[in-house]
Amino acid sequence: LKAGWHFLRHEPTLLANTLQATAAQLTVGVLIALTPAFALTVFGDDQLGWKAIYAFIETSQSVGSLIGGFLVGLVGTRLAKGRMIIGGYTTFGLLVTLFALSGNLGLVYGFAFGAGIANMVFLIPSQTLFQQRTPPELMGRVVGFRFALVFGAMTLAMAAGGLLAAAVGVTTVIAAAGLITMVAGLTGLLVPAVRDA
Repeated sequence: LKAGWHFLRHEPTLLANTLQATAAQLTVGVLIALTPAFALTVFGDDQLGWKAIYAFIETSQSVGSLIGGFLVGLVGTRLAKGRMIIGGYTTFGLLVTLFALSGNLGLVYGFAFGAGIANMVFLIPSQTLFQQRTPPELMGRVVGFRFALVFGAMTLAMAAGGLLAAAVGVTTVIAAAGLITMVAGLTGLLVPAVRDA
């Protein structure tokens, strides 16, 4: 971890990307923890049953990720990675916020599908940046540090999301997390190391 941090400190693009990801992917932790509660709270009376609805939400997002991976593979080399990452985080945050607030099952599936696509739009170019800018002998240490930071934040977001949802409601917490991701994405426009990557 120490070696990974030492390298990242002197690599502004990867450091900025890691910090952006740490804030932006808090939403992923919130969604992991709260999507079942969201399905129960919002659609608990639906004849389909909240457990099936939860499964369909997860399936919609997964299918979106699968298609998003193919789309990024087709066009990703023609687009600037930094702008893709900014656009991916911003779109992901917007779709998660709309997901939380819509209250319409069809729209919820659609927003989950779109969020899956947006997830790949920020994830794939981020991983590519690390592969291009990190010496092979440091790859495990650098990515290990990044994963420890990002997944640590996601884990804390799961716990905090559950506590906050009990206090202010599931939809409010998911919508707020989406807004945080939108802001983290748009902040990249102000940071040349992210924007011009």
